[in-house]
Amino acid sequence: MGRPEGILKTECISLEVGESHPAYQWAKRQSDSVGAFGHIGTHIDCYERSPDASRYEVDAVVIDCTQGMPEAGALAGLDLQGRALVLYTANVERNGYGAPAYGKMLTCLEERVLEQLLEMGPAFILVDSYGIGLHGEQHIAFDKKCEASGCFVIENVFLNREICAGLISLSISIDMASLSTGKRCEVIALYR
Repeated sequence: MGRPEGILKTECISLEVGESHPAYQWAKRQSDSVGAFGHIGTHIDCYERSPDASRYEVDAVVIDCTQGMPEAGALAGLDLQGRALVLYTANVERNGYGAPAYGKMLTCLEERVLEQLLEMGPAFILVDSYGIGLHGEQHIAFDKKCEASGCFVIENVFLNREICAGLISLSISIDMASLSTGKRCEVIALYR
């Protein structure tokens, strides 16, 4: 028997990466391992600016991206001001974090779509993938564009259809003491 209608559930949607995981082993081999460790698992990229606080409680708005990333027309009418935009791609769920297929799945926004989103004033963009821009320069440029708008991208969260269908809000805790440009996060979902 399922939960009665209206009963709220909480679940940690952060990905923990253990020592045996290939991403952990990759970070360990890097010349800047401190920096690399900040960019594995669930984290927030902070290249030029960091959030003002280490803890946030924000309402969430979900876009189902399982059939592709949103186009500009799909954003009309969304109220994102001060909220967390959650992009559900199913990349972690389908491919597993860090697997070759995970890194190859395209979960990138078009630049004009990102600009439109940022005009709508979200506090955070969360994605269950490696980011919202192509690996490398575009990835970093998109994160910096978000930071300049007071919005921060949280990558590699675990999402599934049940959580996304009833998602109400998120509790976000950020390790601001980290010296890496990638700061680990704990993200707790509140959903029906």
